[in-house]
Amino acid sequence: MKDYDQLIARLKQQIAEAMDRLERLEAERIAFEAQRSERKNYVSSREILDLLASRSGRTGSMASIKRWADDGLLGTVIDEREVFPLLAGKQGNKRFLYPRKEVLRFLHEKGLLVPKFDVLDRVRLERNGKWVCAVITAVALSKADPADDLFVYQVQIEENGEVIDGVTEGALQKANQTSTSLARS
Repeated sequence: MKDYDQLIARLKQQIAEAMDRLERLEAERIAFEAQRSERKNYVSSREILDLLASRSGRTGSMASIKRWADDGLLGTVIDEREVFPLLAGKQGNKRFLYPRKEVLRFLHEKGLLVPKFDVLDRVRLERNGKWVCAVITAVALSKADPADDLFVYQVQIEENGEVIDGVTEGALQKANQTSTSLARS
């Protein structure tokens, strides 16, 4: 004969344990997402070297980055495993992180971080559903620091002379030299 009271009590206990586990897991997920979002404000030494290689074609060295960090040029250095314990999945040595904005500012001031487009470059950008030609009139380091759009541009539309501020790199394409090839695209 079944002891229904005992089965019900055991099932209630399993449900309570599962609910506790679910609450802990949801809290951990929220903390993970918060750490992942905050981590975007920092760059590692490897990310700095990758950025230098992709943006200026230069290969840097870990020794240079360490020297810059020791001299305080890269901002306050943090240990990734201490500050972001839920994200640290790497094995091996400590991983130091540097404030993204300060690193980008330093690299730009040092001339190691260059924009994709220069002043007076002809570019294309989409306006009201069609591509128009423009000329870059100013370049500045982005204050928002999204991963791909390190610089923002001021452009002047060739067709009507309109000046547009705050155009991101991702919104621009190199223009062909002839306007007939632009008309076909």
